[in-house]
Amino acid sequence: PEFGTSGVLRGAVSSFFGYLGFDAVCCVAGEAMNAERNLPLSIMITLAVVTTLYVLAAISLVGMQSYEEISPESGFPEAFKANGIEWASQLTAFGEVFTLPVVVLISVIIQPRL
Repeated sequence: PEFGTSGVLRGAVSSFFGYLGFDAVCCVAGEAMNAERNLPLSIMITLAVVTTLYVLAAISLVGMQSYEEISPESGFPEAFKANGIEWASQLTAFGEVFTLPVVVLISVIIQPRL
């Protein structure tokens, strides 16, 4: 098969980076109120929400476009563009660009706490 084991490994790596920000939560855990109770609860709720959103996003992307045609660089914007929904293409492209500096900002915020 075209994607086989290497495709599964690439997907696992992508999923791993989606969950990478949880180490930042542990760095700022000392500032939480009632951290012993609230931190595990908030991490579990967030993991459930993020996993659900990942699965729904994957299903919707494959529903818009065949998996062979999905752009590896910019999946959602290209899929929306291929379906003639230009405004959604531009919105998702903006979202991709907007989130990059947010991730950097969060990394800068936790640096003094390491």
